Amino acid sequence: MLYEICQKNGKKVDIEQQRNGAKSTANVYVDGELVASASSDQKDIARLEAAKAALHKLERLLPATTMIRDCYVGIDGTFEVEAAKQKLYAICGIKEWPKPVYSIVKDEGTPQDKKFVTAVQIATPSATLQMSGDEKSRVMDAENSATSLMIRALQQHKYV
Repeated sequence: MLYEICQKNGKKVDIEQQRNGAKSTANVYVDGELVASASSDQKDIARLEAAKAALHKLERLLPATTMIRDCYVGIDGTFEVEAAKQKLYAICGIKEWPKPVYSIVKDEGTPQDKKFVTAVQIATPSATLQMSGDEKSRVMDAENSATSLMIRALQQHKYV
């Protein structure tokens, strides 16, 4: 995610790792400037923690909407975000919120003509937010609908 966000904003990312005895230290550089560091007994954990810290710092510097692109309004007037679930997981990760929770709120119809509505719930420090999506014929599409609407609500209410 760090690489993707920086690439979209024309920034170059380098992660350098050093071993000092039992500890591994990872340093994240963006356009040659040290942005974050982390140490751990495990190489991969140090790298992951440094990348998380860098994302957290970059969140303040880069517009939040750079993560949320490829939005469109469907023919039926529904709002959709391409790869919405992935983007919502990314937002929750950067904001250090728990992962989104999905539930089916409506499951009707015959096996040949099923209709689903799902809801997505996320817990922020100030509130637990829930959003239901549009009726769809596949659960995956219903989840994407709910997630797209959640992202839009987060933008409108200045969470992102």
